Amino acid sequence: MTPEQLAAFTASNSTRYDVELWTKSGLRICEITHLVRNLYWTEERNEAESLQFSMDLDAFETYMIDKVGADPVSNFREGQTEIKIKENGEYLFGTQLYYAPFNITTDAITISVQATGYLNFFKDRYPSPTQVYTGMESVEIFYDLIRKAQLATYGDYGIIIPASGYYVTGKVRDKSFETYTSSTKLNMQRLTNLVDGKFDFKILHDKTAMTYAQIGSPRTDFRLEFDRTNGRSTFDSATLNRGANNLYNQIHGLGSGFGKDQLTTTKSDIPSQNEFGLRELPVQFNEVSDEDTLDENAQARLDRVKQLLRMPQITLSGADMPTVRLEIGDIIPVKLTGRKLLEDMTGYYRIERKETHVDENHFQKAVTLYFEKTGEYFG
Repeated sequence: MTPEQLAAFTASNSTRYDVELWTKSGLRICEITHLVRNLYWTEERNEAESLQFSMDLDAFETYMIDKVGADPVSNFREGQTEIKIKENGEYLFGTQLYYAPFNITTDAITISVQATGYLNFFKDRYPSPTQVYTGMESVEIFYDLIRKAQLATYGDYGIIIPASGYYVTGKVRDKSFETYTSSTKLNMQRLTNLVDGKFDFKILHDKTAMTYAQIGSPRTDFRLEFDRTNGRSTFDSATLNRGANNLYNQIHGLGSGFGKDQLTTTKSDIPSQNEFGLRELPVQFNEVSDEDTLDENAQARLDRVKQLLRMPQITLSGADMPTVRLEIGDIIPVKLTGRKLLEDMTGYYRIERKETHVDENHFQKAVTLYFEKTGEYFG
C-alpha cells in the first residue's frame, strides 16, 4: 500500500472532529476547524467537559474579517463565546470560552484557547435564599436547582429542562440547601451519588440537561487485553494506579451549624477497618441541615473510599478504537495476564473519564481512558 493509499484508508476509517464558534444566544458564527491546532479535550461522568486548542492570531483575524465578515473581538470573547465539537458530523458537546492568552514571538502570535462545559455555569452560583424541599423526587430537586438558579437576575444561561424523556429515580427526599454554603453545581452532583436513588446526567450540546439511570452500557463488542507472557496487547500503553493513599474507612460527616449545635454523623466500614486499620476522614457538608441527608452523604463518601485504589489508565491509538464510540460510563472487560500482580487487576471497569487528542488533520489520534472497577472478570 502506497503512502497515499494508507492515508486515504486511515482517513476513511477514522473519527473526524470539527470545531465551531457560537454566540451565547445560540446562533452559529462559523466553523474554525482549519485554524485549530493541538486539539484536546476531556469528558467525565457528571462533570463539565474541558477543551483546549491553539490558533494563529493573524490567520484567525483574517478569516473572521475577510471570509466570515464578522468582528473577531465581539465574536471571540471570554465568558461569552461558545465552542462546540462535532464528531463525524454529529454534535458531541458544547463549551464556553473562558481563557485565551496570547503568546507572542517575533515569528507568530498564538492564541491558547481553553473552554469549559455548560455544567460550570453553575460552579459559581449558590442557593439564595435557602431552598427547602419536602417529599420531592430526587431528579425533580435536581431540575429545580437549575430552574431557581436561572430565575435570578442575569442568571439565565439558557440551560433547558426537558418536558419529557428524562430519567426519574422514584426516590422521594427531604432536602435543604442553605444560602451560600455550597455551589449549585456541587449540590447537583451530590444528588446523583447518594446511597439509594443514584442517577447520571449530562448537559447536551444544545444545553438540554438530561438525566439517566446510568450513562453508558456494558460492552460485549470490545475488550482490552494485555498478555505479558506473549507480549500481546490491544492498546498502546497503560498506567495501572494502585495505592492506599486515599483509603478511608470511617467518615465523620459535618453538617450545618457551629460548635455544639453542629449536625454530625459517623459512618464506618468494619471489614475495611479489620483489613487496613482505622483510617478516619472528616468531611464537611455545610449545606446539610437534615440528619438523614447527612447520613446519606457520609455513607456515599465512605462507599467511594473504603477500598484500595485500583484505577487503570489506558491509552489507545485512533486505530485501536472500536467502530461503536466508547462512551463515558461504558463498562469494559480488561484482561491482564502473565504476572500475578497484573492478574490481580483483571476485571470489569467503568469509564469515568476520557481524554481525546486530535491530530493535525483533525482525526482522532489517541484516547486515554480512566476507569473505576465494577466487578470481577469472567470472560
